[in-house]
Amino acid sequence: MSDADWYADTVDFVSARELFSGEGEQVFAPQSPMTRAMLMTVLARASGVDTTGGDRWFDKGAWAVENGITDGTNPDENITREQLATMLYRFAGKPQTDGELDTFENKDKISGYAADAMRWAVEQGIIRGKGDGILEPQGNATRAEVAAMVARYLTA
Repeated sequence: MSDADWYADTVDFVSARELFSGEGEQVFAPQSPMTRAMLMTVLARASGVDTTGGDRWFDKGAWAVENGITDGTNPDENITREQLATMLYRFAGKPQTDGELDTFENKDKISGYAADAMRWAVEQGIIRGKGDGILEPQGNATRAEVAAMVARYLTA
């Protein structure tokens, strides 16, 4: 990773706060996909939960299930951008939103359960689209994209 990469500041932000673990010593793997379990663990850490211990590295991420952020289904599957927005929205307490999605040409690809979350994430500047008016809600989120959205959420 270079300091010139678009995600460098956000990777530094989440790493400095020990929200993310690398994919090995000094390796963040920004283009690798992020799993639901990884995000569950990140959100637990953001809430001050000690995530050390347990049989599996993400066992402490069960905090997210206990707090209604996710139902815990398929933790090892890659997380989509709309699932990411939904988990952040629930983490925020499902705030009221007046956000609009009209400027995004693929807004009709957003699943019904994720519509309010995506509106909120756009309104708050947490998700900005992938350029050219594309949200790609069902596309897998990379570790860099998740780092950016988490950092934007925490600094909003």
